[in-house]
Amino acid sequence: MNTGSSLDHCGAKYRRQMYRLRSYHWNGGRAGDVARLRTSLIDSLVRDAVEASPPAGPQPAEQTTGQSGGVVWLAVGEYGRQQLAPFSPVEILVIGRTGKWAPWGPLRERVETCLHSAGIEFQLRMVPLKECLQLAQAGIDFCLSLLVARVIWGDEALFGELQQRIRSSVSKNPLVFTYDLERFLAALHQRHGASVYLLESDIEADAGGIIDSQILCTALKLHYGQQGVERLLANGQLSPWDWQKFLRAQSHLLKVRNHLHFLMARRCNLMSAECLSALAGYFGYPKSPTLSAAEAFLRDTLKRRRHIHSLLTDHLEQEKTRLEEGSGDARGLYLKLAMASASPEAEETPERFMKLLQFNQTQPLAISESRKRSIRSRLSQWTFQDLSKSGVHEGFRALLKSKGKVAPALRTMRELGVLGKYLPEFQRLDCLPRLDSLHPCSLDELTLHAVEVVDEVATSRDPSMQDYQRVLEQVSDPSLLYLALLFIHTGQSGGSGEAVQKERLAARALQRMNVEPESREKLLLLVREHQLLGHVSQRRDIDDPLIVQEVSENVETSDNLNMLLLLTHADWRARGRQEWSERKDFLLWSLYFKVFDRLMFGDDVSEPEHARVAVIQQQVLEALENELETEAILRHFLLLPEKYALYTPQNQILVHIRLCERLQGSPVVTQWVPYPHVGYTELYLSTRDMPGRFAQIAGCLAGNGISILSAQLNTRKDDIVIDTFQVSDMEGKAIVDKDTLSEVDRVLAGVIQGEIPVEELLESRIASLLQHSVGHGTVPRIRIDNDISSHSTVIEVQAQDRLGLGYQVARTLADLGLNILSAKLSTEKNHSLDVFYTQTREGEKITGSFQMTEIVERLRRQLSPERT
Repeated sequence: MNTGSSLDHCGAKYRRQMYRLRSYHWNGGRAGDVARLRTSLIDSLVRDAVEASPPAGPQPAEQTTGQSGGVVWLAVGEYGRQQLAPFSPVEILVIGRTGKWAPWGPLRERVETCLHSAGIEFQLRMVPLKECLQLAQAGIDFCLSLLVARVIWGDEALFGELQQRIRSSVSKNPLVFTYDLERFLAALHQRHGASVYLLESDIEADAGGIIDSQILCTALKLHYGQQGVERLLANGQLSPWDWQKFLRAQSHLLKVRNHLHFLMARRCNLMSAECLSALAGYFGYPKSPTLSAAEAFLRDTLKRRRHIHSLLTDHLEQEKTRLEEGSGDARGLYLKLAMASASPEAEETPERFMKLLQFNQTQPLAISESRKRSIRSRLSQWTFQDLSKSGVHEGFRALLKSKGKVAPALRTMRELGVLGKYLPEFQRLDCLPRLDSLHPCSLDELTLHAVEVVDEVATSRDPSMQDYQRVLEQVSDPSLLYLALLFIHTGQSGGSGEAVQKERLAARALQRMNVEPESREKLLLLVREHQLLGHVSQRRDIDDPLIVQEVSENVETSDNLNMLLLLTHADWRARGRQEWSERKDFLLWSLYFKVFDRLMFGDDVSEPEHARVAVIQQQVLEALENELETEAILRHFLLLPEKYALYTPQNQILVHIRLCERLQGSPVVTQWVPYPHVGYTELYLSTRDMPGRFAQIAGCLAGNGISILSAQLNTRKDDIVIDTFQVSDMEGKAIVDKDTLSEVDRVLAGVIQGEIPVEELLESRIASLLQHSVGHGTVPRIRIDNDISSHSTVIEVQAQDRLGLGYQVARTLADLGLNILSAKLSTEKNHSLDVFYTQTREGEKITGSFQMTEIVERLRRQLSPERT
């Protein structure tokens, strides 16, 4: 057979068999069969290339005999395990007793050409035996690949020698190998995903993924031999139910990966939100009243990954404990003492477990692996009455009062299954995803992240946490704060009426826990109003006395206010960086101080606030005394509400005053401050007010490819506008290029002077973006409210975010004859919620029903995803 026809044969054979394999998978074929059939197919291609006579040089087969010239071709990694996904890369290792590879060059080239012709991604390495052993000692990932290797072709005696020497090396230092394995997994998960509860994850490399399942199988064989699983099952160290559950979980993950590969027609291990519906449909997950099919599939997958990860970590901990016995070190001695002081298994009760957890908060390591196994085995025997005893409730409340040490105790309870059994309301959140929200992980994990944030506040030495720390110290009963965190997401496990359901579930749990009536009412208020401060601070005009009064009435006491502040902070930080920013934090604190003063003093602006305004003005005067006249500085404060000084950072006040002074004779002045570490640039802008001015600015920014993340507007009594925007480029990064910023300044001046029409500026950039968004957006939601503000009509616009959205809304409102007094534009992921405080040209609220209807209809038409 000539080379060309041979290559054609390889490519055609592979494509034909892969088409059959794809059909087999789509018709419900088992994951293991798909992997083994693809492995066999590649084996046959390699053997065809190896066994065919090379075009020149000595016959390779002659070189495979004898001790001097032995060579073996190995399948390593997933190829060696026979667990290849449809588009997974193939790893081949050629090992020789010597480093003389020249005779094998033509053969290697032939194999590589064959695999290339079939379109297979592969890695082929040729390594001498000595170097191979050194690499196995230096890197545990290479060692693991060799431990599962298979012979494709060549000297099997050489392969046996290699395996024997590697296993001998591992068996001489099993404890070192176990710790190396643990470090390898930690580094792998840190690079990809260290939690089994992530909604978007690498199905292969994340915690609880396919690699974890493979390593568990390898570790069991290394520690207990080929019959390791049977031995563990026989002596009770591993239950048959756990092992069968593991095998089903591994098969499920392999099948998910197979489907991702076939779905994308390429190597793809990322289980992203976009592919979940397709996966749920393939696996046949039904939709329920409380979960979409995609959420049901994802929840089941998270539970399977957790089981794999739990078995792996438990096995490694057991091995470390077993191998460390008798070592005489301090840790081993401590573990022995802790185990000796523990009560016998027969006396394991919920009350003793709660006491043990309290002890563990001050003395970590008190709960040994054997104790955990004992608790798991006894858990099914603990009845509802056992868990409802007053001693259990008192112990749980005591755990929650240990500020800074609560999260580890709750995680231990969840790991052992105790938390869900003690609090069935929390169990409803177990691995529960919510794909229509911005949650990065399941709701139970999000809750524990929030608990960790409060713990961090209690123990942190970070100066930025000191204010939160002082507030936490003033909380009368921290257990109520932690309890509230456990309940704030419970209602999301149901369908409609989530808020009512959440409060009902919390009330049921508190009654069962014998929480005193006063604390019960306080906790229910926290659960009911946990979003209040976050929503109002980011969506409402907090300078409006009516808003502050309403929040104060809902909060009732300063203790409740303190806990709501901490709840909001913890919830934001738990969701990740995209949910928290310095600006959002500043607005939250601004609202907190306003409400606190209202609760304490009852005045719109308290006497201490008046004194604080005078101090701020004096500080600003001192900072600008060498730049501007005192009269100009004081005039700036007089032209704005008194609260402007209280709730605007001093550095921003300085920028505002300088901009207003620079505005003399200029159409617009700006100052750009990039914050690359948080992904946005702050734009301070001053110009003269006129109808539609905000629309002009928003349109100019959009026309230059700049996305508005948030906006705050101030208008002085002399009609000078001072706007603050947080903006980013199209990729969500801070804008730092000075030439780009200068060009935007030039265009801004042209737009404001009327020299550059905004429509022309936007036409080339936005039209194509709008066309590309057709059919992919959600129907915009418009809400008009006259009760929120005492002086303005509030218009809320919720829509899929896109470049120019703020301009479209502002332009529409201007065309309808409305003035925008202030606006809060907020973007999270691809979701935008913009709030506009508006008045008619006469300075009044919008009251006519016909005008309200026209506003809603015009905005819906303008923002509709079907609009071309």
